[in-house]
Amino acid sequence: SCFIERDFARLHQVTLRKLPCPTFVLVIDGRPITSENIVEKSELVRVELDKLVRVISFNIISSPKHLIVLGLPLFELRNPEINYLFGLLA
Repeated sequence: SCFIERDFARLHQVTLRKLPCPTFVLVIDGRPITSENIVEKSELVRVELDKLVRVISFNIISSPKHLIVLGLPLFELRNPEINYLFGLLA
């Protein structure tokens, strides 16, 4: 999933919508997310990543350290083998 920090979203006038029920989220290593359960989602937002353009909705989080987190499904659209990670680690 993709996430955006609540205050950052408001600063950029992203419209937020309440979810029908809170969503519990685990981070990539299996621990619970340090912010609260997800209770809001953004309206659709146009995202440009290199030459890839997508319209997605973000889960809203409280995280002053991480303003935007792009999820794996978005990167899989760009590179199904996900070999960009190996370039970052080299």
